Amino acid sequence: MNLKSRLKPFSALAFTSLVIASLGAGCSDVKNLQDAACCDGFKVGTVMTAADFNATINASAQTTFAAFANAASDLSATATGAIADVTTACQNIALDLGADAADPSVTNVTGKAAMSAWCTLAKAQIDATVGVKGTLATGVHASFELPKCSASLSATANCQASCNVSGSCDIKANPPTCTGGKLSVECSGGCTAEGTAALACTGSCSGSCKGSCQASGGATVDCKGKCDGTCTAGAMGSTMGNGIQADGSCQGQCSGTCEIAADAPKLTCTGTCDGTCDAKCSATATVKAKCDGKCDADYTPLKCEGGTLSGGCMVDADCQGSCNASASAKAECSPPSISITVTAKAGLSADAQLQLQTAIASLEANLPKILVVFKARGQAFGDNLSAFVQTGGSLTGKVGAKGSVCAILVGAAVVTASDNFAAAFSAAGDVAGSIKLN
Repeated sequence: MNLKSRLKPFSALAFTSLVIASLGAGCSDVKNLQDAACCDGFKVGTVMTAADFNATINASAQTTFAAFANAASDLSATATGAIADVTTACQNIALDLGADAADPSVTNVTGKAAMSAWCTLAKAQIDATVGVKGTLATGVHASFELPKCSASLSATANCQASCNVSGSCDIKANPPTCTGGKLSVECSGGCTAEGTAALACTGSCSGSCKGSCQASGGATVDCKGKCDGTCTAGAMGSTMGNGIQADGSCQGQCSGTCEIAADAPKLTCTGTCDGTCDAKCSATATVKAKCDGKCDADYTPLKCEGGTLSGGCMVDADCQGSCNASASAKAECSPPSISITVTAKAGLSADAQLQLQTAIASLEANLPKILVVFKARGQAFGDNLSAFVQTGGSLTGKVGAKGSVCAILVGAAVVTASDNFAAAFSAAGDVAGSIKLN
């Protein structure tokens, strides 16, 4: 993915007309541009869909500009979060694989500089220990599924409501479309898969459950895996119902929550399944069912997983673009499960074998955060910037002279966010590039 050009959309030229307009608004230099009196409603890191821009923005553009500013805030938060996540992951890997915490390159540096320094150290340690010429192994390979991000529909609806003159948005009457992904919903009844695949389910599963199964009402559930509770022998068959195993896993009945092993046979979950269900997922007496199938009763849309949100309540096109960008920027991305394999060198001492196991454990624990930035958020961030630029261009001339000052500050915040995310994406890519990914 080439994000280099996409992550720098706000050149000085793009804001030249806004700067010129601002000079007549009483803000004659950059210092004054940062004065709260010029744009007292814009604050990075806060929700601004209901912010008061009456002193700076033309009345006709109030709601559209508020959504635009909110998208800028959300993009900034995403970039800051990416810097923090990549820095922490690189630091952990570097130290776990033998780097010196007092290395001059990582002392007395903060922000992007610290991230770059720690990721450079992490890459060097990977190459030196498990790379082609490593001291412990001669190759490292990572198997994983692509991380998935879920955009909140309630966030989209709230933003659309702020754009709407009526101040409301019925998300059930006007659910957004989840293009290229799956729409998760909360059902008051039952939910069935649309097609032959198993459906994501948090609720009662009438078939077999993969994921976890939680017992309820003092009962027990069939379990092969890890039991967070009491494991006893049960009626699971003569070969696998004798209770706690030598490795601490459970094969029998679990009185708490069973994290079902990947190689477990089809298990019926008599409690609450949280994972996938190959039959019907239904609400229980205490909670509604959450699934990504078709509900047979009243439902509430929840999130768009692995796709792009569009549509929903009818609002101004510019407002809609900002709402979509905000929802995508705030999407929750689940770090992928990852399996690390290495080609270990022959004749390793006991200490060296322990070091190798520590390295593998560290990579399995920390690479997922790096992969979220490199494999999931990167594309979305670039798409969000494109939508943001288009909306910003459309607002030019509609916000008034003082509003142009606000637009400059909003644009400057996103320039910083763009630079920050580009740095995080690059650092994550450098570390990921040290490992064969599959």
